[in-house]
Amino acid sequence: MIVRFSIRISILAALTAAFGTPHHVGAQGTVSGTLLRGSRSVASAVVQLIPVVQQMNSGADTALIDQSHLRFTPAVVPLEVGSTIEFLNSDPIMHNVFGPGREESAFDLGTFPQGESRFRTFDQVGSHIILCHVHPEMVAWVVVSPSAFSGVTRDDGGFVVDSVPAGSYDVRVWHRRWTHEAGRLDVPVGGVSRWTIRAAQANGETGR
Repeated sequence: MIVRFSIRISILAALTAAFGTPHHVGAQGTVSGTLLRGSRSVASAVVQLIPVVQQMNSGADTALIDQSHLRFTPAVVPLEVGSTIEFLNSDPIMHNVFGPGREESAFDLGTFPQGESRFRTFDQVGSHIILCHVHPEMVAWVVVSPSAFSGVTRDDGGFVVDSVPAGSYDVRVWHRRWTHEAGRLDVPVGGVSRWTIRAAQANGETGR
């Protein structure tokens, strides 16, 4: 599916130290902006910042997805490859967690009661749909990136990515219906810089 949208990004480089190589841990900024498709804001999309200079993955993070009020919360979680999701059941009923897909990525954590958790480590880059055998209307997405620097857009299309080391990044956008390579972004050593990144409308695109 061909899409039309724009990303308006402002980068506040609140940097506290000089550095000699890209992505120095003491030279960090905050990336924020808005994701639009046509004139409409896009919610529940993941904006990924992929360092041009390859970094070693930490793979040490753990994120939480709660099962509450018959929903996965949050419904979209960005994750660095090698990190783990804790799936907690907060409902007073039994829930299940499983991921369909290719043999190497499929999993089923079983059915478990309120107050218990199951854990799953995600070692493959890409999007992974999460479902519940007991309640088929429940759905979540885990979006695994080679980078630790990702943010999820709010209802107004806004997003924030904190603690981004100075350097160059390829910007990728994931949505459950489409993906887009949004261009390259430079996080400066100091000061405030702003960019507007736009994807041109292709022939035949309706903008809906």
